[in-house]
Amino acid sequence: MKQTTEPLPSFKKPWKEFSGAWKKARSEASEKFIHDLRVSTRRLIARLELTRAISKNEEIAAVQKQFKKVLKRMGPLRDVQVQLEGLERFRTNGIITDFKQNLKRRENASIKSIRRDLKSEKRRGLKNAIANLSSDFEILVEAHEDDNVRRSIEQVVRLRRSEFFKARRQFKPGNDETLHQMRIALKKLRYVVEGAHPILGDWAKESADEMHAYQQLMGDARDIEILRAHLQKWAAKRGKLLAVIPVLDRLAQKRARLIKSIAKSSDMLEHIFPIRNSGPYKERTRTAAQSQRRSELSPTVEPATGQRLSLVPIRTNTSRTISR
Repeated sequence: MKQTTEPLPSFKKPWKEFSGAWKKARSEASEKFIHDLRVSTRRLIARLELTRAISKNEEIAAVQKQFKKVLKRMGPLRDVQVQLEGLERFRTNGIITDFKQNLKRRENASIKSIRRDLKSEKRRGLKNAIANLSSDFEILVEAHEDDNVRRSIEQVVRLRRSEFFKARRQFKPGNDETLHQMRIALKKLRYVVEGAHPILGDWAKESADEMHAYQQLMGDARDIEILRAHLQKWAAKRGKLLAVIPVLDRLAQKRARLIKSIAKSSDMLEHIFPIRNSGPYKERTRTAAQSQRRSELSPTVEPATGQRLSLVPIRTNTSRTISR
């Protein structure tokens, strides 16, 4: 597939999305607005990571940390809101009503705290930090004109890809922590691919969409486990564990189905953009690309030939196993 020659977009659009999401979350910290703020924050972090790969400016890492703090701060509220949403599927009874009221109180307290945190002064501070890196961003915008810069960006994708497949190998269906680590690695991969798609090619956006579908499976499984564990602990403290056993069983069964789908579809992303042995940025046809041997976690340089490896897409039908 043909590589694009478009420049990477400037920081104006992702910053505008982040700033807008920030204002909405401050005004009304609903589940949707908190989600939008977290997504826009991840996109900015990924763009900063790409910029960091081609710049020696050490301040970029510090700015990344500031945005990561925003992301982390939203986490507890997001978890409570997802639990409340998950309980909507269950028939309300006395014990579930009490549990929902407990979650609602926690949500309200978190919202008050979050809205205090989302001050205009903090947003302006982040805006100034971004503005101070404007010259570094310009290098990223013009990345299509410099092969060295493009290769540096591709290397970021290779690194994130390697981290994901390492987490996938360590994934154990009965271990929620390994699922969590695989999901985190996939998120980081997805957002750098999404951010660098003008350099990687049009296939990268499609790949990011497929990663999102797989990420959603893992997210749903983890959200169910968080809800199940919290409900069990809350009911046990009140001596009402027997009353919630039916709900716990239903949650466990649903999670088991999701884990089965995750395991069955675990090879999907291996086919999205394997690293191929080719000259940099050479136009490739789909047939030619698919005829080559699949390679997982390939090194930057092929030891036998010394040739540089570049990213080219492989389109397969494996994503059909995933329910969108």
